[in-house]
Amino acid sequence: YAIAGMVSLAVVAVLGQVSYGAKLGFSIGGISIQPSELVKIIFVFYVAASLKESIAFKNVVITTMIAALHVLILVVSTDLGAALIIFVVYLVMLYVATRQPLYMLAGLGAGAGASVIGYYLFGHVRTRVNVWRDPFATYDNGGYQVAQSLFAIGTGSWFGMGLCQGSPESIPVRDSDFIFSAIAEELGLIFALCLILIFVSCYIMFLNIAMQLHNQFYKLVALGLGTCYIFQVFLNIGGVIKFIPSTGVTLPLVSYGGSSLLSTLIMFAIIQGLYIVREDEEESIERKKKEQQLRAKKRRIA
Repeated sequence: YAIAGMVSLAVVAVLGQVSYGAKLGFSIGGISIQPSELVKIIFVFYVAASLKESIAFKNVVITTMIAALHVLILVVSTDLGAALIIFVVYLVMLYVATRQPLYMLAGLGAGAGASVIGYYLFGHVRTRVNVWRDPFATYDNGGYQVAQSLFAIGTGSWFGMGLCQGSPESIPVRDSDFIFSAIAEELGLIFALCLILIFVSCYIMFLNIAMQLHNQFYKLVALGLGTCYIFQVFLNIGGVIKFIPSTGVTLPLVSYGGSSLLSTLIMFAIIQGLYIVREDEEESIERKKKEQQLRAKKRRIA
């Protein structure tokens, strides 16, 4: 899993096409492919397999180093949104597997330091931070996108302008990164809030399945995929409403983009498979309990 993920990301870092300051993917026969969307799933499988094998300090260090290589390759490609998702997913999985707050604190400290370094290394990161601080003051220098997003959300108000009645074409990248603001403008904040509740309810179901699984590998896979899903939602909507700097990630199952759609469908398919596994585990446990009760009854009779 680790080798497949790092090789895929390295190919993008070397041969990828630059889009909005980042190397996100490449085109084959007119079809655009963004490997980082699928690597997120492979990465979750790697971390789950490694931490199920051992949570000893030595194995944690090795797993952390390989996870850091994934993040580093994405940083070299300036795909900072995917790098942030992988970083947070790893921290959550590591904490749940080891239950060591020290690992979480060390990871948060390292992430904060890396964010500061990234701010000074990458010009487009500085631009996004400045836009986040005041998109209207930087309207002609990168703030146009976020400012138009806020205008659209404010114009839609609670009930929206009506389907096809707004002006979403005034928002750059409205079909992928800023689809949420277009939805809020035409269908209203109430509809947008209901959409957020759907995302949260899906995540709660993912966590519910993860908590009921007995196999540690399956448990970590469900947790990792659920965290990847909800954190991507947070990054997208948070950037659109100026809660956090824009990271350029898509809104799962809503934004345009074949790679994002495919990876999200695979996530849901895996979670559905784990739901079936959970039922099989429960049936197996019930069967063992009945066998134990039957043996105990036979011993009492004997």
